[in-house]
Amino acid sequence: MKNYKLENLNVIYRPKGKAGEYAELASNPYKGCTHSCVYCYAPGCLFKTKSGYFAGADPKVNFLERFEKDAKKLSGYEDVPEILLSFIGDPYQPIEMKLMLIREIIKILMKYNLLFTILTKGGSRASRDLDLLSTYPKARFGTSLVFTEQSSVDQWEPGAASVEDRIKTIAKAHDLGIKTWVSMEPVIDPQQAIELVKRIHPIVDHWKVGKINHNKSIEQSVDWLKFRHEIVTVLSDVDANFYIKNSLRDL
Repeated sequence: MKNYKLENLNVIYRPKGKAGEYAELASNPYKGCTHSCVYCYAPGCLFKTKSGYFAGADPKVNFLERFEKDAKKLSGYEDVPEILLSFIGDPYQPIEMKLMLIREIIKILMKYNLLFTILTKGGSRASRDLDLLSTYPKARFGTSLVFTEQSSVDQWEPGAASVEDRIKTIAKAHDLGIKTWVSMEPVIDPQQAIELVKRIHPIVDHWKVGKINHNKSIEQSVDWLKFRHEIVTVLSDVDANFYIKNSLRDL
């Protein structure tokens, strides 16, 4: 097989900047997102208003056809990096329960024997597809989670699944033998982040940790050097596998 090259692809792409710390390849099946996270960067990246971007989610035109063409091309190479679903717009929107777009994408990735990972705040909406992931060792399942208190989720992530729903879903994935991970970014409340590690580390195989950016009031109110030391200590104490993102590591 030929060495891996990223060329002539349509909907699978190489993330730039800070996003590249998560995955070398990614794909975003939906336009828009209903989770309405206060800290979301997507509207700005896409030159959309927040009200417009959060109004609903729709699948991109002919996405499955285009995705399969990309997957087929990549299957002809060796050492293809893991593909992440997704950076912009959560893959498990409410409409996904009807469309089952992500389930079909998973089947395509399995068909072409490609590495992939899912990242979602959709909680139990993703449970339907864990049966597929449990049979495929090249898949990982991740959830974005930065809070332990539901009141904080209601304030910052009003449309996302609850804390308990997300934890139950990643616990189910872990019980099924699926490799699990948590994106603990953006950390807003350091104490909740530390408590989260203490609470769920037995069901998490990998952690990625990053602080909030582009919010001066919160950034200036937190001693990030202290937090970095504390979170590294807590993660190390439980022998966790983890990655500290550059924005926190390079302070």
